[in-house]
Amino acid sequence: MTRRPRGVLAILGPTATGKSALAVAVAERLGGEVISADAFAVYRGLDVGTAKPSAGERRGVPHHLIDVREPAERYSAGEFAREARAAAEEVLSRGRLPILCGGTGFYVRAFFDGLFEGPTRDERTREALAAVHRRRGPGFLARAVALLDPASAGRVGPNDAVRATRLLEIALSTGRAPSELFRSSPGPRWERPSVRVLLSLPRPVLYERIERRFTALMSASLPAEVSGLLRSGVPPTAPAFSAIGYRETVQLVEGRIGEAEWREQVVRATRRFAKRQETWFRSETGLLSLRADRADLVDAVVAGSAPLFSPSEGGLR
Repeated sequence: MTRRPRGVLAILGPTATGKSALAVAVAERLGGEVISADAFAVYRGLDVGTAKPSAGERRGVPHHLIDVREPAERYSAGEFAREARAAAEEVLSRGRLPILCGGTGFYVRAFFDGLFEGPTRDERTREALAAVHRRRGPGFLARAVALLDPASAGRVGPNDAVRATRLLEIALSTGRAPSELFRSSPGPRWERPSVRVLLSLPRPVLYERIERRFTALMSASLPAEVSGLLRSGVPPTAPAFSAIGYRETVQLVEGRIGEAEWREQVVRATRRFAKRQETWFRSETGLLSLRADRADLVDAVVAGSAPLFSPSEGGLR
């Protein structure tokens, strides 16, 4: 009897744990399609620094929410949750398995638990915060979030002015901590079954992989990619360039830092990001935790996906 999935599989974890390749391998086994949960893979032209899987690496497996925005456009967790859920429902309607794959924890939580989107944008508040950011420099708005709402601090990287601005805007508009609002007024939850797999590696192994990825992929072609985007008219302040690796490369291309400092900054920022991802996912419950370097990883994920298929439909291949 033909198997028909009834929920979503999520493959999650820090950067450089092999999520994308695993998602493709599992999709080939289970008849799945990948839905990217990467906050920056949505942007066209950002290929190298996001480690976006190439057409060859996708091996014919359909991918969703990749290359769906221009670099100068903003993209929010709320937009992601709506679009990813719509994609998942459409994939399920064709009898295929949606596989959510990525490391943007806030987006993943928005998909499964819903999201309080807060008040509408207040341009005057945003302009005032932008002025503060220019005057006080990188990191100031993130520190302000940590002081105002410590529970939200983990959602904001030290240089993530876009997300920090939104959290401060919510706090200033409502007079309440964003984390309190998120807890008290969540959006609708994902009601279908799910299996969430968390990939992990010992930190020294993870850091070695980050170094290798930088050397193999980024050092040769990331500056060329960023230069091309800037020449095409993408402004240096575009939301896409707030991604780790891109903001540092903009500085390199513009001559504000040298190559040695650039390499050091990108690797250090990526390590810190991976550590924050580990912390975020450790706080989540109900995840199937697997070592990313185990030899039978694909088999383990396929076996763990059994609850997503009705027993009467013959189980898994």
